[in-house]
Amino acid sequence: MDYFKSLAKEDKELEQEAMERSIDQTARIQKLFKGADGELGLEAIDGITGYGNNTFDSDPCKHAYNAGMRAVSVILRHLIERDVKEARKVMKGKKNE
Repeated sequence: MDYFKSLAKEDKELEQEAMERSIDQTARIQKLFKGADGELGLEAIDGITGYGNNTFDSDPCKHAYNAGMRAVSVILRHLIERDVKEARKVMKGKKNE
């Protein structure tokens, strides 16, 4: 049974590290797209990925392609809006548990 306890602890530590990397990555993306130049870059990406367009196509392969392209902008915008400070607070709370 001690073996499984150590695995659970190891899994928790790995999960913690992955969450910390995710928060750090989000902070870097926010820094990259901050300011006027960042907004222009994001608008260019939106144009390329079809963010403001309808992704539907009767051809299912083309529809999937369009949706995947648009997902790039959706994910970037989600990361830019994410509250990194709040995420770090939550992480500290989980570490202390």
